[in-house]
Amino acid sequence: MLSLLVVLAIFQASYGCSSDSFTVTSYTTTNLPLATETAILVEFTADCPDTKLSAVIGGEILPVYSTNDGHMVTLVKEHSALPASSYSVDFYDEAGISAYKNHAKDGAVEAPAPVHSVSVNHPVSLKKDYQSD
Repeated sequence: MLSLLVVLAIFQASYGCSSDSFTVTSYTTTNLPLATETAILVEFTADCPDTKLSAVIGGEILPVYSTNDGHMVTLVKEHSALPASSYSVDFYDEAGISAYKNHAKDGAVEAPAPVHSVSVNHPVSLKKDYQSD
């Protein structure tokens, strides 16, 4: 029985995600004076067969969607909730997101390492400059 578990663990490790398998492109709302909300969109390809991924942006857990060209995650909020900043987008597999949820809930559990992490730079909002008083 123990040898079966070891074989399954090796099998899982060899077919899981690795940070090297990610190719990422990100977008944010750039024409803020004309937009009503701020969006962060991350598109990526990853060699992660049969792995369900989740993302965490600013502590918020988000689903990762499959597209024809790969995967994507989006976060849309009011401008004040997503001010100009650099946002970390952390990707987790199912075991990792479960560990992240335990960490977020308890705080005593050590935070898991993401499968991959990318920084998305969101520019300064100039909306106030275009609003009439």
